[in-house]
Amino acid sequence: MESSYRKGLERVARQMILIHRADIVIKLVLRTIVRDLKVRHAGIFIYDKKHDAYIVKMSRGNTGFKIPSGFVKIKKDNPIINYFTAKRFSFCGDFILLDNIEKLIRSPKVKKDIKAGEFLDDLQTNLDFYQARACVPGFFRKELVGVLFLGDKNNGDKFNTKDLGFLSTLASDVVMAIKNAWLFEDLSRQIEVNKRLFLQMISAFVSSIEAKDKYTRGHTERVMMYALSIAEQLKKRGELSNRNKFVDDLRVAALLHDIGKIGVPEHILNKPAALSEEERDIVREHPAIGDNILKGVDELEMVRLGVRFHHERCDGLGYPDGLHGEEIPLIASVIGLADAYDAMTSDRPYRKALSFDEAINEIKKNKGKQFDPKVVDAFLDYTQETNNKLR
Repeated sequence: MESSYRKGLERVARQMILIHRADIVIKLVLRTIVRDLKVRHAGIFIYDKKHDAYIVKMSRGNTGFKIPSGFVKIKKDNPIINYFTAKRFSFCGDFILLDNIEKLIRSPKVKKDIKAGEFLDDLQTNLDFYQARACVPGFFRKELVGVLFLGDKNNGDKFNTKDLGFLSTLASDVVMAIKNAWLFEDLSRQIEVNKRLFLQMISAFVSSIEAKDKYTRGHTERVMMYALSIAEQLKKRGELSNRNKFVDDLRVAALLHDIGKIGVPEHILNKPAALSEEERDIVREHPAIGDNILKGVDELEMVRLGVRFHHERCDGLGYPDGLHGEEIPLIASVIGLADAYDAMTSDRPYRKALSFDEAINEIKKNKGKQFDPKVVDAFLDYTQETNNKLR
């Protein structure tokens, strides 16, 4: 029996290091202890920097004490914490056994030491409150990260030194896994902060580009919104293998798809009439210019595909490289349709915007010619869900 629960806990200890969320690590450990060690409940005090206190997390079996996770906070001067951190008295050992505390309280030596007696009385009161039969600390170097506490065993047996010695090792593994998860969570939060800053910088940069072209203000934001909506439908259709990465790249590529227009003279961008063939050739250079601007940034490799190829066509009549069909990256096909829809439904100096129905008919008519069929189908799914807003 003892060998069985130890094997179970050792297996969990090996799994913990692969988990990057502290709350999941804690739940996994506590549930495994309750199940394999067959105790009525188990819990852990975890240090929380924000509150400078220890937060109580608990799990229980079919019976046992229950406190909602995170509902109780205890300060550093709590006797359970103090037992391991302050080492105020000679009897403070590597773990706490309630039976030993009760014996100490009755011992003649402690009865003569008023402070020791008061400390042990407070400690017993706290242990009784949490119905903790035993407590095991989890240190990282000299920092007490957490304290594991255990209720009674279901069969009434008492905890022995072998149990607590093994749980001390487990507690060290738990602390390492929690510290690792905290590090990963901090890193993930920082990545999200950096991502938001990056997108804000891009948006500011795009706004400065759109300021050159008074006819397309707001165009980039709308293209991004349409492109992300198409991606959502592609996901529902099972067309995206790495959805999160694709969406992140798509968001940036949609924002930057016209970055190359920074190299197009303003008098062409703002011409209040149809462009000449020579002027159209100059405008058609903007995807290659945008690609060249982003060249050398490895992290933007997929973004560059969207920027360079968003004016390619399935029939090979697009630009700048005249790609055909499946040669066109999906990210570019999505942006291309989103870009075309917004252009069709926006006023231009030389023509009025098409209606919603007219634009949809144009897209259907050019399915497989200008536009990737699966992207058209995804876009039509999106418009069916939201056509009242788009009309």
